[in-house]
Amino acid sequence: MNGWDGSGAPVPPEPAAVAEYERIAEKGGLHTEGGWVLLIGAGVGVAYAAWQGRTAGYAALLLVPLAVWVWIAGHRLGRRQRETEAVAREYVRALMAAKARGADVPELSAQLSRLL
Repeated sequence: MNGWDGSGAPVPPEPAAVAEYERIAEKGGLHTEGGWVLLIGAGVGVAYAAWQGRTAGYAALLLVPLAVWVWIAGHRLGRRQRETEAVAREYVRALMAAKARGADVPELSAQLSRLL
C-alpha cells in the first residue's frame, strides 16, 4: 500500500532495499567455514604431494583462489545484508508509526517481522 489508505493516515511506500532485504535476509552464513575447508583441503593436497612425491597433489593449490572467492562473496553478501537491514528497520518503524496513527498497514513478511 502506497500513499494514503483512505483512513487519513499515510502509509510509507516500501523502498527497493526492503524488498532486497527480504530476498537475501536468510542467505549465506557458511562462507567462512567453507573458505577454511577449501584452504585446509589445499594444504592437505600439497602436503600429500610433498610427502608422497606425487606432483598431481599440487593441483590442490587451485583451491586457494576458490577459498578467497568464497570469503569475498560471503563478505559482500554480509555487508549488503547489513546495509539493507538498516533500511528495513526504518521501514518497519515507519509502518508501526503509521499503524499507531490508524493506518491500515500491510502484513509484514517473516523477515520483517523478525526485525520488530
